Amino acid sequence: MEPEAPAGRSPSEGVDAAFGVTGDRPGELTAVECYLLDALERLDAAECRAIQLEAALAHSRDIGAAIGILMGLSRLTREQAFQELRRASMSRNVKLHALATQVVETGSLELF
Repeated sequence: MEPEAPAGRSPSEGVDAAFGVTGDRPGELTAVECYLLDALERLDAAECRAIQLEAALAHSRDIGAAIGILMGLSRLTREQAFQELRRASMSRNVKLHALATQVVETGSLELF
């Protein structure tokens, strides 16, 4: 049997019903509601941050690989290879990670 969601006209009333809390003043959040709201906001922020970090990690790997390819092909230092990739990205108006992915797939920066 599925548990039933607490009845109420607002989320606040639903939380009140679930925890058996009665507010002294209507429209104000109780301490429990404030805690739950804060916890949900922190959880949402943490989930967003995790998604951003996963994307950054994936992009970082492609950028690092592209730098290595440019270093090997053009006999550049790491900094020179990154600057070359960055210059090409800006001059072609292409995101750095997208250009890096193309370099990894084709082995060349010249095709762009």
